Amino acid sequence: MPDLVLRGSAGPPAAAPRHPPGCTVYHHGHAPRARPAAVVQEEVTASLDRTLVARLRRYPSSEYIVPGSTPVLSFGNPMTATVATIGLNPSRQEFLDRKGDKLREEFRRFETMESLGVTSLAAAEESTLRRVVDGCNNYFHRSPYRRWFDQLEPVLQAVDASYYRDTACHLDLVQWATDPVWGRLPPPDRKCMLSEDIAVLKHQLDSARFRLVFLNGRGVLTEFERAIGIRLEKAGMVTGGSSKSNLFVGQYSTHTKIVAWSVNIQSSFGVCGKVRKELTTAIAELSN
Repeated sequence: MPDLVLRGSAGPPAAAPRHPPGCTVYHHGHAPRARPAAVVQEEVTASLDRTLVARLRRYPSSEYIVPGSTPVLSFGNPMTATVATIGLNPSRQEFLDRKGDKLREEFRRFETMESLGVTSLAAAEESTLRRVVDGCNNYFHRSPYRRWFDQLEPVLQAVDASYYRDTACHLDLVQWATDPVWGRLPPPDRKCMLSEDIAVLKHQLDSARFRLVFLNGRGVLTEFERAIGIRLEKAGMVTGGSSKSNLFVGQYSTHTKIVAWSVNIQSSFGVCGKVRKELTTAIAELSN
């Protein structure tokens, strides 16, 4: 399977990770012994994308990052996908079970600091970073969180794509899983994480060749418009029972169309089966 990081890799070595002014830096475990910058830079070969390497090496700027987790660059491989769904940030259940305990080895979905045998990625070997990237690329072939992703699968199949056929992937505005969930984080933490991570999402959208990008829910739509600087146009509404959803369309690039809807298919209260079915039909029509 092609790697997530094969495109856009030419150029000088990755710059040292930076944080926006006012953002506090938090360390997973103990800070590693510093290594000469030249040594770290030499490890960034042509096979690794500089932007993603810098993202992996950057320390988190929030104390609410799931302990021991690694940045989730993607769910599935953007370089084989033609459709991408966009969310706010990864669920804590990508790393923890319902009791808040770490997922056991056979159920683990991504690499963790423990599985990698490190306390930080800041000075990790290239082979270690490669394991993180490969884990993201192969997410849907390991132990995906099907309870969440399977609810979007009918929408994808309606436009001839699938997470499980490597023709669709999922990306987030922020690559860290948090505990508590995004909506319960202090506003300064949300602001810092968004300001740091949105450049990574932009890079992924520019590097891949998506024909469609789907924004799932009002929260994602609002943050995406603000961060990317694109204003979507209202394109209709679907209703069912007591629930409804507005639809929006826009263009990210000449080859990438954006379709968004105001309800979160997985978690919005009152989103019944009829609304999901109507949404799927409407999204497919708008995607043409």
